[in-house]
Amino acid sequence: MSRGSARIESPDVIRHFRGRVVAFDDTCRNTLMSIDAAIKRTSEWLKGERQVQLKQELRRCENAVNLAHNEYNRARFTAAGKASQATIDAKKVLDREKRKKDETEARLAATRRWAVLFDAEVEKSLAGLKAFSIMLEEKTPKALARLDSMVEKLEEYLGRGPQEKA
Repeated sequence: MSRGSARIESPDVIRHFRGRVVAFDDTCRNTLMSIDAAIKRTSEWLKGERQVQLKQELRRCENAVNLAHNEYNRARFTAAGKASQATIDAKKVLDREKRKKDETEARLAATRRWAVLFDAEVEKSLAGLKAFSIMLEEKTPKALARLDSMVEKLEEYLGRGPQEKA
């Protein structure tokens, strides 16, 4: 830290800077809290709400596959071995419902994988933010105290007591 001279003629400059430091600290803390809240919301969504939605969708898909399968079998037996249009249409519906079910199973599996990986990835990513948060906790009070001391000393130097502020 340099111990050179500065040409500050009013403690108001330092007071203004102190106010900006306080505002910066508040902004940083609010941003860190917002990040933490967003991470928690995402984690809860991945581990809870999204999996519940996909499980419900999977049940609906399974029911639709069962209904389509029953309809296909009914159409096959009604046609008595002939390839009727109703059998072809029922087969198409069955295939479409099976694809939807497979896609839903894949999304559910991906969501489960991400739920596990999310916390690990977040932990890696947040290391720097945690260090920054700790630095704010430790350094901001010291910096503010130093600025207050500088204002006090400047007021003494300029011949005004701390109570004689202009």
